[in-house]
Amino acid sequence: MKKLFRKHKKRKIIAIVVLLVVLLIGGIYGSILWKFYGGSVGVVSKDKVDTKSKKVKIAKEERKDEDVFNVLLVGTDSRDPDADRGRSDSMMMVSFNKKEGKSTVISFLRDSLVNIDGHGQSRLGHTYAYGGVGLTINTLNETYDLDIQNYITISFDDLVNVIDEIGGVTIYISEEEAEYYRQNGMPDIQAGDVTLTGSQALAHARNRTLGSDFERTRRQRSVMYGIYRKIIENKDPAALLPLINYAVNHVKTNMSVTEMYSMAKEVLAIDNLKMQQACVPQDGTYTNVVYENMQVLEIDFDANKQKIKELLY
Repeated sequence: MKKLFRKHKKRKIIAIVVLLVVLLIGGIYGSILWKFYGGSVGVVSKDKVDTKSKKVKIAKEERKDEDVFNVLLVGTDSRDPDADRGRSDSMMMVSFNKKEGKSTVISFLRDSLVNIDGHGQSRLGHTYAYGGVGLTINTLNETYDLDIQNYITISFDDLVNVIDEIGGVTIYISEEEAEYYRQNGMPDIQAGDVTLTGSQALAHARNRTLGSDFERTRRQRSVMYGIYRKIIENKDPAALLPLINYAVNHVKTNMSVTEMYSMAKEVLAIDNLKMQQACVPQDGTYTNVVYENMQVLEIDFDANKQKIKELLY
C-alpha cells in the first residue's frame, strides 16, 4: 500500500479528500483511517447480534444492488460530556450509485418513532445512546429495508477546525436566518450566499430555533454541500494536506484504506456526478403524535421505503 500511495500521491490526496469530504455529499466522509479499523464495530450474522450490548454489532445484510454503496454518517453533539455514548445529533446516509453516476444524501429525523430491537418503540435518535452506531444502523436497515454496513462518526465541533482549515464555507442564508443570527452574536451576517467561519457554520447546523427539525437537517446538509464546493474549488494537494491530517485524528470509521481508495477512484471516474438530497420521513408521510410523553413522528414506512428506493436505485 505504501508503494501504491507513493506512486499515486497527487491523485490519492485529491481522491481521498474529494471522496471523504465531498462524499459527505457525494460519497463517504473519512480519510486514510486504517488506525481506527481494528477497533471498529464489526459486522456479524444476525444471530450473533446482542441487542442489549453497549456497542451493538452491525448485522450482516446482503447488498441490494452491487452498484450501490451506502454509508451512514453520524454527527455527534460534542456538548454532551459523554459524546461517544451520548446522542447522535444527525444521521445521514450517503449513497453512491456507480451505474447511474449519482450520489444521494438522506437525513433521518431523530424523532421518528421506530421499533428498536431489544428496546421496544422509541425515538430513532435513542439508538445511538442504547447501543452505539451498530444499533442505529441495524434499526435503519430493518425500518427502511436498507443494506448499510459501513459508518463514519464525527463530532460537529471537529467540523469547526475542518471548515477553518479550508478557509470557511459559502452557504445560502435566508432573511429570517440572517436576522436571527444578527441578534445572536453575528451582527454582520446578511441574507444570501455568505461565507461562514467554522464556528458560524456550526451554529447554523445546530440551529434548532427556526423552523422544524426538517429545517435543521436541511441546514446540516447545506454545511456539507458548502464543504464540498470549497474542496472542489481548490484541488492543490499541498493545501489539502492539513485537512487530511486533521480528519485522520478526528473521524472514526470501519472502512479500510483500500475500500476508500477504491471508492475514490470510482467516484472520480465520473465526469458529472449527479447529486440529490432528501429527508425521511417525506412530507405527507408522517403524523405528529405523543408516545409515552414524547413528541414523535408516526411514519408511513411503506411510503418512505418506496421513496428511498426511487432515490437510490
